[in-house]
Amino acid sequence: MAHKKQFDAPPKRVALFVTCMVDMIYPEVGMATVELLERHGVEVVFPTEQTCCGQPAFNAGFWDEAQL
Repeated sequence: MAHKKQFDAPPKRVALFVTCMVDMIYPEVGMATVELLERHGVEVVFPTEQTCCGQPAFNAGFWDEAQL
């Protein structure tokens, strides 16, 4: 994210889990989600320790490799 919205009052807060599909293929969906939530007074936190859940590898048949 290039910006962090400033709120006048303490906002509600959510942690956004951005899947690798959104991150790599449809980033505009993630950005629109953040913009919508912020517009409604919700602070969006993106936990930096998020990692891939393995779903793309699992769906491609790499079941063992997809295990965490």
